Amino acid sequence: MGRTTTRALALWSFLLASVDASVAFGQSQNAAPIQVDSSGKTVGGAAPGTSENPPIEPPLTLLSMDPAAPELSGLPGGVTPAFGSTPTRPGDWRFDFHGLVYVPLRVGFNTRLDPQAGQAKEVFHAPPVVPEDFEGFGYTNIEPDPWVQTNFSYGNRDVTATVIIAARSVTDGDSYFNPPDQLGINDAFLTFRVAHTPRLHIKLDVGAFANRYGNMGEYDSGRYGTPIIARIGGVGITETGSYNFGSMTLLSEVGIMGQLNKAPLGVEPAGWNGYLDPNAGTSFVPHLHLGASYLGMGQVGLHLMRALSQDDRATPTNQPDGYIDVTAVDARLTMRRYGHLYAAFSRTGVNHARAVSDVIQIMNTPGGLGMMNEYLGPNSGVNGSLTTLGAQYDLSVGNLLRYPAHFDGMGPDLVASVFGIYTAVSSEDPNYNGIKKLKYGAELSYSPLGWLAISGRYDRVIRDIADPTQTNATISPRLIFRTGYQARDQVVLQYSHWFNGSNVVVDSGAPPAPNPTIRPDVDVLSLMASMWW
Repeated sequence: MGRTTTRALALWSFLLASVDASVAFGQSQNAAPIQVDSSGKTVGGAAPGTSENPPIEPPLTLLSMDPAAPELSGLPGGVTPAFGSTPTRPGDWRFDFHGLVYVPLRVGFNTRLDPQAGQAKEVFHAPPVVPEDFEGFGYTNIEPDPWVQTNFSYGNRDVTATVIIAARSVTDGDSYFNPPDQLGINDAFLTFRVAHTPRLHIKLDVGAFANRYGNMGEYDSGRYGTPIIARIGGVGITETGSYNFGSMTLLSEVGIMGQLNKAPLGVEPAGWNGYLDPNAGTSFVPHLHLGASYLGMGQVGLHLMRALSQDDRATPTNQPDGYIDVTAVDARLTMRRYGHLYAAFSRTGVNHARAVSDVIQIMNTPGGLGMMNEYLGPNSGVNGSLTTLGAQYDLSVGNLLRYPAHFDGMGPDLVASVFGIYTAVSSEDPNYNGIKKLKYGAELSYSPLGWLAISGRYDRVIRDIADPTQTNATISPRLIFRTGYQARDQVVLQYSHWFNGSNVVVDSGAPPAPNPTIRPDVDVLSLMASMWW
């Protein structure tokens, strides 16, 4: 996209906001609706149509994940949080409080190569020393970090204010206090429902929040916990609209996102500031998304976005203005008893993007600096491209076998998932150009009893198809304990065994960087407690 296209998208965003604001206000939606799966089964909350919850909205009506939804993939066993219900009258002012707690104890087991007097040969690591860099392609979400989120909202049918407090750690569980893990007020935004008719739905999110595109799960970011198209996080406005005519629904999202501040020059990257990047400039992302849904069973989407920086304070000051372009198409197919399929194709073009900040993340990799370190290489001039394919398929065998009877999830079930992502790198750095990356896996969860489920997962990560020594695989059996089939609480006991190639490298140090001298752990035991409300 050229600069003319960028300016046109930005102008369209503000024009839409102005037009929508002049429409009589309708119903607002500040959080994810009460959800149903591909068979019509309610996922969390009271039964649809009761006084506690108004009738559910049909699935497949959004091109991105709702900003209030947790930044966490589906919990083991396939359960996904669904927050709250929506007031139905302008005078129905309501305070809502929702949240999610996910706190794992993870222990890695290893051995000393040369134990000295008074030293045991066995050693224990928390967190485990494994090749699970959240911002890298190799991240599988099999050993996720803690996540605690509380949503506070107040509003009526027309407008709702939402404040989200989040943290990546819990102070009482830390061995040292790490300020960047305590996110504090992570999101603060207003949601306006400016049109709510049987055919037309339009809402505006205005403030500080994140839009996530390429979510591989039916209601979450998928087994990898990674939006494979892009995550845009900052302060701005996003318009979300749908227009229904018969069996078809047209979908649109358009907006612009920036950030509240810029890392000042002269401040040294350090642990207390999250190793900020003072060389990045002020960055903005105009974005446009169009789609169509058929009978709530199939959906296709087109995604266009540009992250750009034109800031004379970015260093070096003589570098060209940079941008990251994303063009993607994706599709969902909800096949009732035959499960749910998601597939996406994305191309990310990177042009002199050293100054682009983390206002955009590509597969969790932040901004131009992250793209250079993870994909393009130090001698690329931060120029190149990524071509990415991703897919995930989920099937409830219990739902399939019980057809045509309705299955509400209150009984034994077997849930199977297969998933994978492929990325090809083109770079001006010859050491990185032409690298092809692939990761894939499968998960199987069986619930014989309301309080017990048995699950297993296999993952394989190939960081360079031409170099098998950079490959690792993981086998992870687990036991899931809960208070019922549709419980919102879980205690998961998981064991993972890692098969690491000779050139698989883990990160260490401050800031974290690849360290080939460290031997990764091969066995990891995790005790994970989670609950949402």
